[in-house]
Amino acid sequence: MDNSVQDSDKYETISIESKIREGVFHKVVKDLETGKAVSCSCKCWSKGKKQCAAMRSID
Repeated sequence: MDNSVQDSDKYETISIESKIREGVFHKVVKDLETGKAVSCSCKCWSKGKKQCAAMRSID
């Protein structure tokens, strides 16, 4: 995840269980001002900047 999104006043990290793999959690970073997901620990985001299901569930 991008280190620039770690400011605790502006962002919140939420753990969301994967719908595909049991016991796997996505760590989604949510922008508190907009209410939208801005980053995720999953490979969809880290390799291709594509929103995963966990990120879309926040938006």
